[in-house]
Amino acid sequence: MKYLKTCFTFAGITVGVLIVHPYVMLIDQLTGPGHSMAAAGSESAPGIFAVFSPAMLPMTAAFGIFGGFCGFLIGLLFQRNLRMLRYRYQARLHRDLMSSLQQLLGVISHHILNSSMVISGHAKRLQKKASEQDKQDLDAIIRQAGKNEEILKVIQDAEFLENIDPCDQTYQKLVELNRRIEEHLK
Repeated sequence: MKYLKTCFTFAGITVGVLIVHPYVMLIDQLTGPGHSMAAAGSESAPGIFAVFSPAMLPMTAAFGIFGGFCGFLIGLLFQRNLRMLRYRYQARLHRDLMSSLQQLLGVISHHILNSSMVISGHAKRLQKKASEQDKQDLDAIIRQAGKNEEILKVIQDAEFLENIDPCDQTYQKLVELNRRIEEHLK
């Protein structure tokens, strides 16, 4: 990726000097009189090989520079497209991971919340018939089940997952989740 523009630039120079310049000169020679290769003072190298004579060096350099510039621009475009593909892939991966994580949290918290509600419901029912010591124990069970229910409701909400940016550090979002859980535990 680092040398991509350089490679395209050298490829453009090569194509300009070895393909485009001889092609243009051949077309010029075949289409009419005037500024043909023979007029450039190259009697020793007739035909298409006159393109590479010393008299044609300025034109060869011009085609090389133009080809290099075109190659550089194509390299920039190619590099931009690679970055866009990489970004789209990361965005899709991030979206899929967040969706899966949200689904997993929803399922797990739903099942744990149901069991916590059953525990607190049975404890409340038993509390009506229990002795004073058992009522205190059952009251502690009910309080803990209530805390669990609150924590699980926060996890079920999980709207924080939608705001995670692929460039952010994920642990910052987990710290926020931890802070919200601690608020419900107080």
